[in-house]
Amino acid sequence: MKNNVSSIFQRLSQAYFIFCCGMCFLVTLLPWWPTYEILTIPKYALLFGPRWWLLIVVSGLFFFWRYLSKRQVQFSSLLLLLSLNYTDFQLPSIGSYFSTSTSTSTSTSTSHEISVLSANIGGGGSVRELDYIGFSQKPDIILLQEARRIELSKFFSDYDFKECISGLCIFSKYPFEQVKVLSRELFEGWGIFAVFYQIETQFGMVSLANVHFETPRSVLMGLIYRVFDLTLANRIESTRQFEAELVSLWSKNKPYTLIVGDFNMPEDENTYQRNFTHLNNAIATKGIGFNATKLTAWHGVRIDHILYSDDFKLKTVDVIEAINGDHRPVFATFNVGN
Repeated sequence: MKNNVSSIFQRLSQAYFIFCCGMCFLVTLLPWWPTYEILTIPKYALLFGPRWWLLIVVSGLFFFWRYLSKRQVQFSSLLLLLSLNYTDFQLPSIGSYFSTSTSTSTSTSTSHEISVLSANIGGGGSVRELDYIGFSQKPDIILLQEARRIELSKFFSDYDFKECISGLCIFSKYPFEQVKVLSRELFEGWGIFAVFYQIETQFGMVSLANVHFETPRSVLMGLIYRVFDLTLANRIESTRQFEAELVSLWSKNKPYTLIVGDFNMPEDENTYQRNFTHLNNAIATKGIGFNATKLTAWHGVRIDHILYSDDFKLKTVDVIEAINGDHRPVFATFNVGN
């Protein structure tokens, strides 16, 4: 009887180990998933759902350690690291210590400092919240998304140069020129998803895009209620890919380039990887810990980004706690040489 029970646990442990290997392999390859239509809904579930589930599942291996081989026990430590990586727990990139796109020194006589703050305020927007989330620090450039609920021009009276288009707002200490606006009317949609600027700074011209890409929220809500609408999912996915490709094309081969805003996509999504890896991600480069920028009642995901070209040297980056709303602002400071 004892041998039978042991044999059952042996088989269960082997199956459980294979399952954990498969899940870790699956999520680790998320940035390189193919764009097959049938994979759209599973991709959204893995990217935007609670990511702590895999860490819990893999941790269960240690209850079966006596039934695993020595090699499997050792390999379980690697699976644990992969599951922790999937949670988007961050340490500063090792490459950042050697990269020309980061800075560990303060500004000198041969460089200038510029600060940028991005915030989706659609979930909040009170004067108290706006003051709390870092605008009182007076960043040089503020980019807002879903900014329709308050009189922003009065709140940001210290900024001489400002503009709002369909909820995408810019407040700048430097003069700027709007050079392009992209609307979803291009593909029979609604709303503005990107506004492009040339900003005249003290060190030269900066190309900047304020973006708010299409959200997969309706697909995710369908998953919660067990409604699997593949047609809707692929229509939204096509829109998101199109938006990302257009903004990516604009940013190629431009010096002093920033793309800022609510991307509605994590860094490990294949659409992001295909379109934005030629730029540096501020949080990915110097972020520490869990830096979710979009929060729900039981988990978060990092979908708001500040991307920058190598001409900028990242000095600091912070994800700011907000007292209201479901997004956290991102605040980055750069050094720029002459």
